[in-house]
Amino acid sequence: MTSKALGILIFFILSFQSLHVGAAPSVEASTQTAVPTTYNLELSRWNVYNDGTHPIETTNGINQALQWAHNQGYRIFKMPTGKYLISKGNSPNDPQAQINMVSNMTFLLDDSTIIQKESNGFEGYRTINVGYGVNNVTLKGGTYQGDKQSHNFSGKDQSYSTGTHESGIGIFSEGAYNLTIDGVKTFNFTGDGITISGSIVGIAGLYGKSYVYGDIDNKGNFINSTSKIRSKIALDFTNPNYVGRKYFVFEQPQGVNSNKYDVYFYSKGKYLSSVKQVRFGVDLVQIPVGADTFNPVFSSNDLNNFFVKLFSNDVSRNIIIKNSESAFNRRQGISIVGVDGIEISNSKFHDISGTAPQYGIDAEAQGFFPNNNLIIKNNHFYNNTGGDIVFADGNTASITDNLFESNLCLYIWKAFPNTTITYNTFNNGSFTMGGTGVADQNKFNNSQVNLSATNNTFTNATLNNSTLNLNNTDPFGSKVENVTITNTNSTSPRSLNVGNNPVHLSNITIKGLTTLSALAGKGTDKNIYDNLIVQDFNAFNGTIFPAGTYNNCKFSSTTTESVGLLFNQPGKYTFNNCTFNALGKIFTINNLYGEPDVNFNNSNFTISKDVGYAAAIYIQGAKQLSFLNSTFTANNLTLKSTPFIKLGSIGGSTKLAQVKSFTFKNNTLKTNKDLIGIHSIDAGTGAPAYTISSNIFVGAKFNLKSNDINKDNELTQ
Repeated sequence: MTSKALGILIFFILSFQSLHVGAAPSVEASTQTAVPTTYNLELSRWNVYNDGTHPIETTNGINQALQWAHNQGYRIFKMPTGKYLISKGNSPNDPQAQINMVSNMTFLLDDSTIIQKESNGFEGYRTINVGYGVNNVTLKGGTYQGDKQSHNFSGKDQSYSTGTHESGIGIFSEGAYNLTIDGVKTFNFTGDGITISGSIVGIAGLYGKSYVYGDIDNKGNFINSTSKIRSKIALDFTNPNYVGRKYFVFEQPQGVNSNKYDVYFYSKGKYLSSVKQVRFGVDLVQIPVGADTFNPVFSSNDLNNFFVKLFSNDVSRNIIIKNSESAFNRRQGISIVGVDGIEISNSKFHDISGTAPQYGIDAEAQGFFPNNNLIIKNNHFYNNTGGDIVFADGNTASITDNLFESNLCLYIWKAFPNTTITYNTFNNGSFTMGGTGVADQNKFNNSQVNLSATNNTFTNATLNNSTLNLNNTDPFGSKVENVTITNTNSTSPRSLNVGNNPVHLSNITIKGLTTLSALAGKGTDKNIYDNLIVQDFNAFNGTIFPAGTYNNCKFSSTTTESVGLLFNQPGKYTFNNCTFNALGKIFTINNLYGEPDVNFNNSNFTISKDVGYAAAIYIQGAKQLSFLNSTFTANNLTLKSTPFIKLGSIGGSTKLAQVKSFTFKNNTLKTNKDLIGIHSIDAGTGAPAYTISSNIFVGAKFNLKSNDINKDNELTQ
């Protein structure tokens, strides 16, 4: 089990252990409209110390004062300036060794005040806890500080396995509603600075013996079925673990044929309503007002092996974290482990390091809770060992106007669809986008962009000294438009790398030299490149074309070419209305990795100086090559010893022919010197007849082998 999964498992175990400590949770809704009243904590009255001493007295006193202030109707609880030491307690996650917030209260600290967790050796602890049913809370100002620098990682304070000590938390929300964290610092915790979690209560484990084959119709009537099972008797809400709770879920099913189930509600035996196609581990079922019983229906034909667990789960809702800073924590800045609606803004997350995952923000519930509706905006991330943000599971998020500067900036997994990523800046790191979503108007500097998608859009992006990698998991899974890639220092090995699934690219501009090929990847015959512009590509090592169809593309070089553009892989390549400009070498075609099949239509080929080594267009091997209705121009020649187009290698007349088919038709080839326009006599033994017909050669001539078809060509000066 990974440390991440282990950490979550330990968290849930500890959550079960601490259930129902104190009063049963209840959801309180503030109806007061008057100006809030402030209670200024009286230190001596409650035996609270603000000099960093007496942790037990201080912790107990704060909690007693909070409860008293809540009962008196105060809405702001203000702490005097100082340092408050919170007790380590007697066991992991000891509920008496934390500040336990109350509903409808602002916990107010000034910027100089520190809430310090006492040094300990426990696997997990919470410094301030906002428990289930504690709602409408604001934590304002101050610094919450963990014991990372003095923590006993040997496990001295506990009797069981020491583990990774990744559950020492600064601020913990366990299914709270309407929580605001404003202007708060969370530093040096052994786990997370902040954990926003769901709340879980076990109800029952249900076996196949409690079910029969059958379904329920839309009117709540029982009907026969051989593929569905329903509970023999109605389940009810009398279990005390439902008290004060609004939702339930079925989890961890065995012996089912679908990851979805239906629930039918009844009131005093009368059908009330239903919810259908509920997803295990993703959706919560809300209990309707007035319902007293319910019957679940599962897809299964195996009662002997059927099993499912029933929980009363809920998530934290309407969470705001702003103007805050989380840094130097071992595990995360913020863990999001069950939320519906969270906005994190104008905050800093940095220097997270010590135990995996080590992210600024990690949204990952691993099937226990849903994570929905996340907004991350105007934040700064840097120096985070794992990365800045990872969304492992959930649905629907907006990430906008952030600055990312860790090695791994942002990673969106397939299991987190519907993410919108806009107006962010990425420096010196990587961005990976899976699943479904939209990335628009983002800037990347010295970065890697990885699109591994089932269906996403990447548009209006600016990449500087960066690489765009297309590895979509589904055909045309990535829509890429209006992207400019500029290389200023030749540090990027490639600018655009195309994977094995088809893609459609539009309006892509690549400027400047790369260390290796500006383009890379095999591509497929179905790839489409519209309006691709490549300027100053690597013409020394060769810039390799991925397979596909290129429409209205432009390629240009202003450096002395050794190889130029390069075709050396199998696949079909079609160029329509494209332009190629080079100094002396436009491209080389060979069959180093397989035979390319290349077609040029209505295209222009121009060199601005003398022809480079071997030929401006050097064809050493191809399955098929054709030039139709195109123009070839060389108006600045001082030499005429090297042909414009050459088929076969130099001195290759005695070698086995590698160019299997060649057609040159309805073209114009114009030069200011009478060099050889097409040279085929070195094509090799067994070379088929090449077709050169209906062309106009202005200034140039040709040198063809004897079996070539030379028809209706016009030679003029």
